[in-house]
Amino acid sequence: MVTKSKKIQKTIYIDEDVWEALEKQMKMTRNTNVSVLVNDGLRYAMFPEYRNDRDADLVKLYNQFSTSLADHRKKTARDLAFLQEMMLQAVKNQYMAFPPVPEKDIDVKEADANMRLNHFMESIVRSMGQLKPISEREEKEA
Repeated sequence: MVTKSKKIQKTIYIDEDVWEALEKQMKMTRNTNVSVLVNDGLRYAMFPEYRNDRDADLVKLYNQFSTSLADHRKKTARDLAFLQEMMLQAVKNQYMAFPPVPEKDIDVKEADANMRLNHFMESIVRSMGQLKPISEREEKEA
């Protein structure tokens, strides 16, 4: 047998705008018991288990955000895989096109390579603001 919880009677003061909203809700639900509406409102505010499907808007936004994030992850992974493949192809072509450096020229070639690499990196950093991710360029072309 279900036992009834003990009711506690208290006097509360309600703001005018809250009272108007309560009256409007009472008319909409055809519920004339103010205590029931106040208890329902307090339960909703303080106990998540009483909310049921009232948070459907938040769930919908969460699902949209999750889907968007998953799409972004896929595009990022695709871009990274594409960049990796480009780097591997460039290294392979480099090995195919140029013979190994003789031992006596290693220091000169290394200094030249470091200078060229630094120049290349500086040019990339300077134009960083104008670069667009590959996925954005592909979307605009499609």
